[in-house]
Amino acid sequence: MFAPFDESKARQVCQKMMEDLEREKCAWTGMFGALVCLDAAGNEVVLRAFSGSYDGKWNRDGWAPPLFDEEKYKAAILPNDKKIHELSEVPQNETPEQKAARDKERLALCNQTLEKIYSLYSFCCADKKWRTFSDISNGKLLPTGTGDCSAPKLLSLAFSKDLLPISMAEFYWGKPNTRLEPKTFYPPCDEKCALILPAILGLKILYRDQNILVVEKPSGLLSVPGRGPDKQDCVVNRARRLFPNMIEQPSVHRLDMDTSGLMVLAFDETSHRALNAQFENRQVKKNYIAVLDGVIKDQEGRVELKHRVDLENRPRQILDDVYGKLAVTEWKRLRVWTRRGADGKEQKATSVLFSPLTGRTHQLRVAAAFSLGAPIVGDNLYGRNLGQEKGQESRLYLHACDLTFAHPVTGQEMSFHSEPDFSF
Repeated sequence: MFAPFDESKARQVCQKMMEDLEREKCAWTGMFGALVCLDAAGNEVVLRAFSGSYDGKWNRDGWAPPLFDEEKYKAAILPNDKKIHELSEVPQNETPEQKAARDKERLALCNQTLEKIYSLYSFCCADKKWRTFSDISNGKLLPTGTGDCSAPKLLSLAFSKDLLPISMAEFYWGKPNTRLEPKTFYPPCDEKCALILPAILGLKILYRDQNILVVEKPSGLLSVPGRGPDKQDCVVNRARRLFPNMIEQPSVHRLDMDTSGLMVLAFDETSHRALNAQFENRQVKKNYIAVLDGVIKDQEGRVELKHRVDLENRPRQILDDVYGKLAVTEWKRLRVWTRRGADGKEQKATSVLFSPLTGRTHQLRVAAAFSLGAPIVGDNLYGRNLGQEKGQESRLYLHACDLTFAHPVTGQEMSFHSEPDFSF
């Protein structure tokens, strides 16, 4: 995953850590990391961490602690530990059937232990709330070692102490292997950190430099703050919480609350103006993946509709050739398939790639429902998902998957892709 913060200051700290480890002739193999923060008075505070346990110890003075209570961790391991070791030994003259049975029993015990262990993890997030793995796992068992890397330890400790992270870096120490070189810096890992850091930070950061920030918005989160205290949690406020130097209004485009996917924000006014001009002049290329509730027979097409807000039923849009604004969308059918809905019933669906050429409110939702005749699955304004009845879809199946624009300062073409978290 992309390093969420600038690495320069933290790398200087890490270079000093390497010198200390060299002098101590450290034989341990693993990842070390440093996080430079600011306290409330603006003073720099340096935090250090190691991945997993350092020479058999989870807790060491001067280092970020693990995300669990060590004594409870040991107690969770004990019940199945002996049996797991016994099942790991290969008996003589074992038949394939016996091996399969042994492997199955061992895996079940390992997963049982892992569930107990992961129930102990908790981490402090950027919003100062403490969360657990059950809050982010969606009922799935996370990979072994998730939460044990340096980055989640460092960030959780920083947020628990009301510190503002400004620079973070991690390096590998020990013997070289097929993936890692000693004394080399690496970003947070995709296998584990990418599963937990977005929850800790409040955002999944795909790219960041001194001018722009590219994030992946989850479904259900506002793009910009709304009216009232209950509508302040949004992409913009989460970004400004992590990066207080960002301008007050950094967004240059929005996604509907129910839509997930790519968004770009600006750190400074100059970048904001340059990006805004690209969006206004239709120089930004955008693609969305959607799953429609029904069968679309044509392979591709172009939708041109004039619509406006329904004043009696905001924010729903209605067609209006007189007062409506023109919305232009190109689309391409990806596949027609049978999906199982939230009510358990099989339904015909069509996956579509939308390429909007304008940026009207609910443009793709209106195009799907009114022109293609098949609303987007989970649409609570234009589709079947109108009530709170049992079997309602959990989200709108619309995801901003591609975003291409010119960097506002360098002019370099920037292209980003994001896969949706739903089947398509």
